[in-house]
Amino acid sequence: MSQVLRAYIQEVEKARKDLNRVNGQLHSQQHRDDLRQLVERYFSVIRPSFVSNQEQGQAIKVIDDLMQELLILCHKRSMAKRYQNILASVKRALIELDGQNVATVGQPPGNKEMDFVDAQIVVTLQDIVPSAALSYEQATSDVQSKKRLSWRGPATDFREALRETLDHLAPDKDVKAMLSYKQDAGTDGPTMKQKVRYILRNRGASKAVSGTAEEATDAVEEAVGSFVRSVYTRSSVSTHTPTDKAEVLRVRDLVRVVLCELLEIHAHK
Repeated sequence: MSQVLRAYIQEVEKARKDLNRVNGQLHSQQHRDDLRQLVERYFSVIRPSFVSNQEQGQAIKVIDDLMQELLILCHKRSMAKRYQNILASVKRALIELDGQNVATVGQPPGNKEMDFVDAQIVVTLQDIVPSAALSYEQATSDVQSKKRLSWRGPATDFREALRETLDHLAPDKDVKAMLSYKQDAGTDGPTMKQKVRYILRNRGASKAVSGTAEEATDAVEEAVGSFVRSVYTRSSVSTHTPTDKAEVLRVRDLVRVVLCELLEIHAHK
């Protein structure tokens, strides 16, 4: 997230400098709309990726309050200098937060911020399938823990996040209406793999992209199924916990591949 945060800091600074050309009040509606979009991008993209801990909590609250104040100003014609002062304060607070993020490098995973791609998945799902967003966010949080005695919960949460997303984007009746649809033996409706194919083919995605996502979806089903079954056959949970976590992380990576394709999310380098 640090690179994305630093890029956003540059956006804030550019917005502040652009106001140097304005004398007196900011009359331009377009200029105020641009500032509003800057605020919206903070709350929809940057803010959800911040780690929630006591140390960073105060810095985040300061930024939240400043952004709320800036948003209010965008609804009226205030002095350009006032916008600039808020943006300058936002920049300082963001730089402080970036410094705290750097200081967390090397700390246990549970103390780190959510991965940028994971944060984008959660934010996107919140708009279309809130329950899937909750499952994915919960599972992402759970895999950071070093003290879990059972990993079955995160594994099934990742799968449910994918399943609910597919059910929303590809309802059974629409998938069955495809000319190429053929119900698989032993199933009572479209499989997750078939739903992935329906979504990506309708979008015009290449067969290579669709095929990769379909294979990953199949792998999720197989991995979660075998993982859950293996839990019941083990005599000692504690001796298998490290292996369990590795399996869940593999499920997470597979689910992430599919969701990134379905939701058209790409990592920012």
